[in-house]
Amino acid sequence: MFNALKLEKTKLTLVTMTMQDHATLKEIKDLAKNITQQYGTPDLCIEAMRKKNLKTMIFISQLKAKTNFQVVGLTMKCYSPLCKNASRMDQNLRAPVPMTWAFMMREAGFPAVRPIYELPLSEDVLDEVREEMRSLGSYIALNLEGSSQERTFSLSIAENLIAKIQSETDIPIVIVHGPKGEDKARVLVDCYNNVYRLSLSPSIKRSAAIIKDAYIAITPDTSILHMASAYNTPVVAIYADYKTRWPAMADVSESVVVGAKN
Repeated sequence: MFNALKLEKTKLTLVTMTMQDHATLKEIKDLAKNITQQYGTPDLCIEAMRKKNLKTMIFISQLKAKTNFQVVGLTMKCYSPLCKNASRMDQNLRAPVPMTWAFMMREAGFPAVRPIYELPLSEDVLDEVREEMRSLGSYIALNLEGSSQERTFSLSIAENLIAKIQSETDIPIVIVHGPKGEDKARVLVDCYNNVYRLSLSPSIKRSAAIIKDAYIAITPDTSILHMASAYNTPVVAIYADYKTRWPAMADVSESVVVGAKN
């Protein structure tokens, strides 16, 4: 979507805040007020959360944008009538999330875009990751962790996966991990030949750069799956239960449902 927008007369400003987890109601109200005071009344506010929640509703009410979009079925009067069909797709038909947003933007008159994920990366990030990965040649990106326990492989499961992969191919394996998975990744790198991890401190963008250049990615978590979809990297998604809302969207992909115990 960002690539399709024409911004000759539009200033794109990014403000980040961990609103959902940590911000107080006062901080949320103050953020909305500061945006209005600094930039004026926004022409458009796109509420892209996946769940209805009080904090988001307070932010939207305080911001008072001229037009508001959402697809999760919020009924506040401030939301544009253009949201109705997209919300029905999302809430009633349970359509894949990228599809509902592509439909929403088309309904609103934005340039038509494919229902895919996007995650732009700077050349600096790509260069620093490729500098380490270059000597490996083609590699398999193996992600072991997610945002919840059911989206995380235990150490024993990870060991079984690595053993299975290495019984089939001698392609190097690169462990993709966040800060909380660093210890597990180090253990696996120490225990197995031809298994590697990035020596740089973990970050979302560095993980994305690894996924972008991978021969194939394997993951139990939707966030890494979205990265693979964004870069059209072949991917195997291993789920505890089938994720109809978050399908693999790479041209070459497979979803495997193994049950909650795994």
